[in-house]
Amino acid sequence: MSLVASGTLWATQQLPPWIIAVQCLIFGVSFATRHDPPAFRKSAIWLNVFMAGITALTIRSALDGNPAVISLAYFSALSQGLQLLDARPRKSEFVLVTLALFQVILASNLTDSILFPPLLLVFLATVTWTLLLHTLAMEATEAGDPAAVDALITPELRRMTIVATAGCLVLAAVLFVLFPRLETKMFRAGSGRGLALSGFSDRVALGEVGKIRMDHSLVLRVEGLDDELPSPENAYWRGLAFDEFDGRNWSISRAENIATRRALSGVGRFGIELRPRDESILVAQRIIREPVTAGVLFVPNRVQRIEGSFQRLERDRNGGLYLPGRGDERIRYTIWASASQPSAEMLRRDRARPPMESSPGGKRPALRYLQLSELDPRVAALAARIVEGAETDFDRVWRIQQSLRQNGRYTDSPPELGDEMRTPIEAFLLGELEGHCEYFASAMVTLARSQGLPSRLVNGFAGGVQNRLGGFIEVTQADAHAWVEVHFERAGWVRFDPTPADLRLRANQPLSLWAQLGQLGSAAELWWFRRVVDFDSVDQVSALRGLWLSWTRSRSASASSSNQRARTRGSSDPTTRNAILLLSGALALLAICVVRWRRGRNILDSKVPAYYRSALGLLARRGLVRTETASAHDFARAVGERLPGVGGDAFDEITDRYLAERFGQAEPSGIETQLAALENAVNRMGLRNQPHIG
Repeated sequence: MSLVASGTLWATQQLPPWIIAVQCLIFGVSFATRHDPPAFRKSAIWLNVFMAGITALTIRSALDGNPAVISLAYFSALSQGLQLLDARPRKSEFVLVTLALFQVILASNLTDSILFPPLLLVFLATVTWTLLLHTLAMEATEAGDPAAVDALITPELRRMTIVATAGCLVLAAVLFVLFPRLETKMFRAGSGRGLALSGFSDRVALGEVGKIRMDHSLVLRVEGLDDELPSPENAYWRGLAFDEFDGRNWSISRAENIATRRALSGVGRFGIELRPRDESILVAQRIIREPVTAGVLFVPNRVQRIEGSFQRLERDRNGGLYLPGRGDERIRYTIWASASQPSAEMLRRDRARPPMESSPGGKRPALRYLQLSELDPRVAALAARIVEGAETDFDRVWRIQQSLRQNGRYTDSPPELGDEMRTPIEAFLLGELEGHCEYFASAMVTLARSQGLPSRLVNGFAGGVQNRLGGFIEVTQADAHAWVEVHFERAGWVRFDPTPADLRLRANQPLSLWAQLGQLGSAAELWWFRRVVDFDSVDQVSALRGLWLSWTRSRSASASSSNQRARTRGSSDPTTRNAILLLSGALALLAICVVRWRRGRNILDSKVPAYYRSALGLLARRGLVRTETASAHDFARAVGERLPGVGGDAFDEITDRYLAERFGQAEPSGIETQLAALENAVNRMGLRNQPHIG
């Protein structure tokens, strides 16, 4: 039981390795020396010293700024180990049970991993069996025969314990679907490990994306609600856009008297409109985002509408979306975005102009998208040569993009660029054009702005790998990417990507066996998150509505083919079908448990000897009643205090005979004499109604 409870905490990945190592060492020592414990396991001094150290460590963890739930996890894990080491005689092991239960509760608030449910099921079985054996052992010890416990562990007892535990689990699953879901933040305080990724704060140094691409930690899972997923070459999820560049660092510029971010009107659950509706075809994607430190939401370009389980959404002056205070959580949201970019013909008829934005003096062109730091004159000359002969703004932008794609070489480990005389972007443009996406995107913005084309750098994710088992796209930190947006007068911001795609895209690389196994785990985790962890009130209403429709359709059976097709569609709905099967199974299992419990109760009553029931009846008439929590010996001692002399001694002998017969040590004989003595004593005392004895 203790090992499984610790395993639930290990699955959260919140305990440092040294604490896990200490726990494993304690498990080994306590098990290996359980028959002959060393002196320190019985020494109150050493055990108190260990407890003082655990307390000091917990206080230090809290003072270091760790969330309270993390500090409590440290304390519970080490305190459990101390209890296992404590070999002094004690009456009960319920402290260990309490610590184990506390660990599981902490773990449930620290993780939504798919590893937690199987550990929870194993824990329920182990804690049930532990409590059962502990209770039987206490009663057998009280009766003077500790070895009798083995005789009581019958196959029938095992079966009944398994059935009762399974019934509780099924009933809990049904209640999970039917009852309202309440979310508590009592224990959640930075429970997730946010990804502090480049480009997801208001400032980023050139070259940081290349470091991120070495990590394959999962960031996004993207599902196509219309069963359509973008190809890796056209799959982009925008994070933040940057407008200010000094040749080395990108940042989001600030304006006097203008807020850095503003809250958007609307509530996420009912949908928030991000741009005016138009006649373009929309595609829907459901995205599950892992924790990100800044709380950034990732969306495709030209997103029109967003829905999710959040109340407030903020947007910065460059269009980046944030969930304030939700950076440490896994978030599910749905977006609707334009299915395609503006065509080349449309953009050739358009003009690249800065967007109009509000300012204290009224709306003005956002000239910040044209600003450049002082650069080597050869950079502007290079841009002029590239666009020479182009007739439209789109053609100029296109030539800059294609020039970088065709002449550059992509690498995640570029050479050191820049020195005291030249910035990294000047060294890149005037050198070998060797670097990763941030260098290519920064170079394109620099060349475009030098030609009067308003542009900005965008960081986010692109590409990803399709998980064929789950039917979604997996996006990891290795898919971090930077590209360019150029603003056109009518089309708005349009995406351009100057980075050569052949080496950047992971989808072009074959999957190893280990990667395929990882996809299986990712698909299972997505199912667990959608069906259990994030099963909110909206999902509950949908499930209950499906149950109601299925029931009404079954009652209004009709010969009409249209009604028949409607019933067929309703019965084929997986949510409805699963809910009906789950509810029916739970009710059937509950009925079986009730019948078995009543039958077992009757069998138990029939096994209580008649003489002991008669003795209890005599005492009950005078107000002396044995409660369910009182053991036989405790009740006999209480009766002796109220009924001293012959009567108390008689009931004490009756109790000894009853316990001896129960544990197979003796047969009842000559018990009538003790019953008669008890009856005379009760009548002679003339006891009036007394409180129940427990």
